[in-house]
This record gives sequence, C-alpha cells and structure tokens, in this order.
Amino acid sequence: MREKIGKFQIRSLIGKGAMGEVYLGLDPALGREVAIKTILPGTAFGEEAQARFEREARATGSLNHPHIVTVYEFGEDQGLHYLAMEYVHGEDLETLIREQKLAKTELLELVAQVCEGLGYAHAKGVVHRDIKPANILVASGRKPMAKLMDFGVALISQSDLTQKGVWMGTVNYMAPEYLDTGKATPSSDLFAVGVMLYEVITGGRKPFSGETVTTVLNAILRSTPGPIEPGEAQDAPPQILAVVAKALDREPQNRYATAEDLASAIRQAIQPGVLVQAAPAGPRPLPKRFQSDKLIIVGKGGRAHCLSLRVALRQAEAGVQILLLPGLYRESVVVDKDVSIQGEGDPSQIILESPKGPCLTLQSSRISIQGLTLRKAWTPGKDPDPAPAVLLLSGQAELEQCEILSDGEPAVSLQGAGSAITLRKCTVGGEGLIGIRAMAGANVTLEDCILGGHGAAEIQILGASSLLLKRSALRNGKGVGVQVDGASQATLEDCELEDLAGGSMEADGDSRLILRRSRLHGSRFAGVLAMDKSQVFLEDSEFSGHAGSGLHATGGASFHLKQCRLHDNGGFGISLMEQSIATLDDCEIYANTHPGLLVHKGATAQLKQCRLHDGLSWGVVSSARGRGVLEGCEIYGNARSGAKVEPGGSLLLVRCTLRDGQDTGLLLFEEGEATLEECVVHRNARGGILLAKDASDPVLRGGNRIEDDLLRIGPEGNVVKLAPVRK
Repeated sequence: MREKIGKFQIRSLIGKGAMGEVYLGLDPALGREVAIKTILPGTAFGEEAQARFEREARATGSLNHPHIVTVYEFGEDQGLHYLAMEYVHGEDLETLIREQKLAKTELLELVAQVCEGLGYAHAKGVVHRDIKPANILVASGRKPMAKLMDFGVALISQSDLTQKGVWMGTVNYMAPEYLDTGKATPSSDLFAVGVMLYEVITGGRKPFSGETVTTVLNAILRSTPGPIEPGEAQDAPPQILAVVAKALDREPQNRYATAEDLASAIRQAIQPGVLVQAAPAGPRPLPKRFQSDKLIIVGKGGRAHCLSLRVALRQAEAGVQILLLPGLYRESVVVDKDVSIQGEGDPSQIILESPKGPCLTLQSSRISIQGLTLRKAWTPGKDPDPAPAVLLLSGQAELEQCEILSDGEPAVSLQGAGSAITLRKCTVGGEGLIGIRAMAGANVTLEDCILGGHGAAEIQILGASSLLLKRSALRNGKGVGVQVDGASQATLEDCELEDLAGGSMEADGDSRLILRRSRLHGSRFAGVLAMDKSQVFLEDSEFSGHAGSGLHATGGASFHLKQCRLHDNGGFGISLMEQSIATLDDCEIYANTHPGLLVHKGATAQLKQCRLHDGLSWGVVSSARGRGVLEGCEIYGNARSGAKVEPGGSLLLVRCTLRDGQDTGLLLFEEGEATLEECVVHRNARGGILLAKDASDPVLRGGNRIEDDLLRIGPEGNVVKLAPVRK
C-alpha cells in the first residue's frame, strides 16, 4: 500500500472493488480526512473507470450541497488515477435498511434529504442515473445526514462523456422509459427514489424482482410493483404508500414534477404521526380567522382564570380564545358561541372526558378546536346514553391534532342540515360501532387522519351528505371502511384503506363514490361494493388482497375505471351482476383467484386498452345475458381459458390479443355468442378456440390472426380438431 497519493497521506485501505480501491487519507495542509478512490493499474476496467472518474469529477465538482458528497480533487500520480472526496463517518443506506438500524420514519427522512440533494443536482443539469441505497452514505451523529455519492455514471448537460441510448446504472432501479429509450431524465432518477422508498417500507425487498436480469427488466416494463404486505407497512406512516405509488408510476408525467416535490410529499407523509406523538410544548398558532386578543385560560395553577371549560364558555364572548392547560376535565360541554378552544402542550395530556352525554356538543356558526383528547366511555347495561364524543348540530367546526375516542355510537356525529366539520391530523378510534356518521345533508372533510377499530363502519355518510377524505388511512376495522347511502357522495384522494372486515367501501341508494390515487387492500369482503344504481368513479387506484372481489356491482350500479390495478384478490377482479355496468380504460387485472372479469345476469362491461393476465382462473367470463365489449385489450397467461362465454352470454373482441394461456384462448358454450374482429389468438397451450358440443361458431370479421387450433367437444365428450380458421 502506498504511503502517499498526490498530496494526500494514506492511512488505511477502507474498500476494494473490481475497478479499484478506496483509501482513508489525510490532507496535510488542512488536517482534513478524505476518501480517495483509485483505479487499479493494468485492469480491463482502466479506460472505463477513468471515464467514470472524469464524469464524477465534472458532475460532483460543480455541486456544493449538504446532501451531496463533496469532491476535492481529481488527479493522476505515477499512472494512478485518483479522486479525493469528503470522508463520511457512517454507513450506507443499504446497510441501514437491511439491518433495520433506524426507524422507518428516520429512514424516510434520509430519503427526503437525498431528494433535496438530487433536486439541486437536477437544477445544475446533472442526472445521477444510479440512485440506489448503496450510493447514499449516512453520516452518524445526533441527527443522521444523507450524502448522495457516486456520480460516475451521471448524465451531464453538454457533456460528451455519456452515450445517449445506452443503459447505465443498476437494473432494479431503472425507470421503464429509460429501459425503452436509454434516455435518462430527472424523472427516471425519481423513479429510482421510489424504489428506495419501497425498500425502506418493506425492509429491503424490491418492487420488481426476478432470478435473472431479463426477468427484472420484463417486470419493470410490464408489471406493477409487487404489493406491500400489511405486516411490512405497519411501522410506516400510511400516507407514504400513496407517495411510493406516485413515484413508481409507469408514466413519467404522473410522477412528482421535481425532486423537491417528492421530498415535500415524503415529509408530509411523516409529519402527521410526528405531530400527534410529539406535539410542541407551547400553544400552537391558530389560523388567522380564529386568532383573538381575548384569552381565557382553563386549568390548575396561577395562570388559570377558571377550573372548568364549561365555566369558561359561560364567561366567553364571541371571538374569545380558550386555552386548556394539561389535565383531565370530566365534563360534557355545549359550545354555542364562535370561539376557539386550544390545548397547551401534548394533546394526550389534555383530556376532556364525559361521564354522560357528548364531550362536545357544537352548535354555533364557527368553532375551532385544537390539540385535545376527547374521550367518551360507554358501558352497555350501565350507561343508558351511548352518546358520541363530538356531536355537531349546526354551523362549521374545525378540529386539528385531536384524538377522538368513543365507545359510544358514533365517535363523531353530524345531525344538522348543512352542518360541516373538518378534521386535520386527527385520530378517531374506540370500541364503538361507527367512527364518523353524517346525516341530513351534512359535510365531512378529513385531511391526514387515521381511523380504525370500529364495529360497523369507520365512516358512514347518509341522507344526501358528503365526504372528502384526503391523505388518510382507515385500517383494522371490524366493519366497512366507508359506507355511503341515500344519494350521498364520498371523494377519496391519496388514501389507504386496509384490513377492513366488512369491505373497504360500500355505495348504496343512488350514491356516488370517487377515488383518486388510493389503495384498498386486504379486506375480508370486497374492495368496493356498489348497489342500487350507485355510481363509482376510480382513477389511478389499486385494489388488492381482498377475500372477495376487488370490485362488485349489482342492482344497476356502475363502475368507471381509469388506470387502475386489480390484483391478488381471493375472488374476482371485477364481478358485475343484475344490470350493472362497468367501463374500464387502461386498467390492469391480474393474479386473481377467480376470473379477472365476470359479466353476469344482464350486466355490461366495456374495456379499452386493458390487460387481463396471469389469473388463477379465466381472464373474462360472460354468462346469463352478460355482455362484454373489449377493444384493444390483451388477455394472456391465465390458468384457464383467456375468455369464456357461457349460455346466454355474449362477447365482442375488437383488436384484442388472446395469448400465452395455459388452456385455450376462447371457450364458447351453446347459446353463447362470440365475435372476434381483427384479433390475434396464438401461443395458447391447448388451442385457440374450443367450442362446446352444440355451440355456434364464433363470428370472425376483418382479418383475424388465429394461429392456434380450432377445437370442438365431440358427441362423446372428446375433443375434436376442426379445420383451420381462415386468417
């Protein structure tokens, strides 16, 4: 080992790879420790390593950011090329993830720091192209700090060091468009960050895996990320799953616009839990519309004006701010003035507990409540009043950073026509049947909230009421997640509904559901149940792991899906019954136990540019007056026939492909109708089209290409090969 490289004194060898070695050195002029990367002389990698060193020096030398490793010098000493850079005391992120040395929220904060450094590099015209946990060093200390390194394969604006159209980097982290074109962009770096986020949540498992490089490439290009299991995500903030899904979107335009936006989204996902668990010691500032010079302090001690919240409200005028000091307040309070009520310090230490009646009955035009625990206990047989913790009779109320616990029914109840409540960063729990119930035209808005554990429904919206749910999680309930009835409407954006025994969502009575960028997983019934002419609009959402169907419609209900994923459900991907209708655009249905799509009892399904694949049963089944129309769809890799038409069913396939099935491409029964127009049927294991004994021939139009055998079940039940179909 050399004693000196360039001006740097060598202390020890700290790493060795195929291309070179890394030493711990000392800059004698500054007394500063440095890490020195070198190229091993005489190796086959010499020219490539030198080019990478030059690229890294050019890329990193222009970057000065706290979350990017600083490069000090690039040079040559007696034929040895070297790169001297900042020495970071710590470990790489890959090790921290694998060995789980930090909490997931801490690891997520480190990824957010990486995004800050990455955003700075992008602004300087540098695309990293090899974002992965092994290329992120984490400096140890009171607050871990991420340092992005190894810009050796970076793409630099106006550089001739990088060949466009050539893959560089690590396969598991490559974006689909980069694999397609070889052109790296800032968005492809953000896709790699999405892979890292997935690894943080799962403890190191990658979203796209395979035994060979080819299988990994195919998974990235053709598949969606593998589902994150509930056990893997239990220590992660629920909102982060939506962040991961957006970062890993197959289409670059659907990802975050910048690395800074992704950093902000990660921190917003972390923040709700942090704020609830570790609230600041002093009073939090109220929104300006609730701020007032008038203050009444409630609690024990010399600062307090009175001991009781009820007394404070009796004394208060409109516009007064009431500050609750830490303590237990056993009283039921009616708020009939426009006031703000705020806790000082940790919300878990400021408890309003009602022995009888609601903790809070709200009936003024505008109320703000912040930083409290509202607790309503109820013992059946002993307490005749299963009152809610919060009862809103009229006006508008805003609750922020509150924990609402009730064994009554429900925890939060809205009963006044036109009343409205907004909950931000709140938790709603307890042993009651309902978490939140709105009736008679009331309006509910929840942002960054968590609900769970209720016996019948987490949220119930009835009687022409409305719900807006953003960045929230509903989990571990004994009933339904969201139940909408009576011409009501619910809109969910960036939400997660998980492990709900009665199903994730239910719409009835001419109601309307809208879901965007949400994930419904693991209920012990259907993901969404739509009934009685209700309408469900779903966009960029995922339905997986349900014991029943991902989506089930009956009674004239309708589904409208765009860019959704339905997979790994114990029942059907989508099941349609009794005059219901579904339209799907650019959706993926795969790996379900029963058929991916069932159209039954007079229902209709219209699919465009969809993929139905790798199911454990049929891809599509049409029966009993069910009608399916598929245009530009792919049906492949299913365990049974790609499409089955039973008696009374009909199926129209236009420019569709039925391929690579483990059985036949199409199975047609007597009294069933099938029409193929400009379709391709090939590479199915058993044959292209199998006809039941008395089935009519399918109608073939417009130049189909049917390369597999045409078969018919004979009089004795044997399969007979028929004459080839004209192509």
